[in-house]
Amino acid sequence: MSWLLQVKFWLLLTLAIPSTICSILVFIYFFRRWNRLTLDHHLTLILVTVCFIQLTTNFPFIIIYNHFNWVVPTTDSFCLWWNWWEYGLNGVLLFAMAWGSIERHLLVFHRGMMITRKQRILFHLLPISLACLYPLLLYFIVVILNPCQNYWHYNEVFCGIPCYLIDYPILATYDFIADIVFPVLVIASANVSLIIRVVLQKRQHNVAWRRQRKLTRQLIGIAIIYILFWFPLTLGGLVLTFTSSSDLLSIQVNYFFFFVHFIPGLLPFTSITSLSDFKKTVFGKQGTIVTPFTL
Repeated sequence: MSWLLQVKFWLLLTLAIPSTICSILVFIYFFRRWNRLTLDHHLTLILVTVCFIQLTTNFPFIIIYNHFNWVVPTTDSFCLWWNWWEYGLNGVLLFAMAWGSIERHLLVFHRGMMITRKQRILFHLLPISLACLYPLLLYFIVVILNPCQNYWHYNEVFCGIPCYLIDYPILATYDFIADIVFPVLVIASANVSLIIRVVLQKRQHNVAWRRQRKLTRQLIGIAIIYILFWFPLTLGGLVLTFTSSSDLLSIQVNYFFFFVHFIPGLLPFTSITSLSDFKKTVFGKQGTIVTPFTL
């Protein structure tokens, strides 16, 4: 499998560097337009921020492992932290996007629910904060505080899997269904229904359709990335929950788990397409003005 590790190494390295630069450019955009940010910008900023954290604090260790086929540093405490960090950040990206997909319906069709400060706290700030905190707290409890005995393997990515997935099958099943299957299904169903609702509004010649289309288009590209790279892992996990297949398990471990890392690598690029006047704001580029030549 050394060839597979090298392929993963070059893929991650090729993605990580430009994606990190792209994330920084997105931060510059938001910094320069801070006073003009709207509620629909907040989700993009959160997702890109978490992706940047993934790229700078998690990807280097995955890249090192795929290059040397060995975990560095080789300590139990690092393996414990690495599992919590990997699971927690992936969970934040999933749940933030899941709530963001639901919230987009409110922003598109029920904007009046976000008018007052109390409404914005109740329907915007509180849910997105819980979506970000829940995975980090959950995995801190089940990975870090769990009393079961971990047996780490330094020749496996993330040093293997945390012991709660082996010693507590009910907890492992809950974790998979509630923390992977549920948010993935929410992302898929919420965005498909959003497209359908916007199309129906166009047929009814709704005057607000142009704004609805813009808000929808901002999210669809990111949603496609999530569905594309989370769906194989989700479907494979569902099959393995009810059946036993060593071949599928091997594919799940060697390929489907790896697919998830394409999300922080690609999401910053996709987010740029939803940011209006990005080039003008970041690089100061404006459209060319042609003036007639007169004698």
